[in-house]
Amino acid sequence: MRPAFHPSPSASIRMKQICVNWRSSVVHDEDDEHCDDGLWVPETPAARREAQVICEVQNAIYGHGSHWIEEREALFLRSA
Repeated sequence: MRPAFHPSPSASIRMKQICVNWRSSVVHDEDDEHCDDGLWVPETPAARREAQVICEVQNAIYGHGSHWIEEREALFLRSA
């Protein structure tokens, strides 16, 4: 069994990421502006605003609660 890998805090960076997700029953049109397939991006004020606008527009088209913003914390290792 391999020992668990625990990087030192100085060797890693924690970053919050967000993505727009949607119900599995939603089928987007090809010309939808929202075509990133749930790509995770670093959470910045601009990315958060864009995700909120996308959710508002897509929820207006596909129904309330069809799209939402997911969040996660990612750990990136610094290269030596």
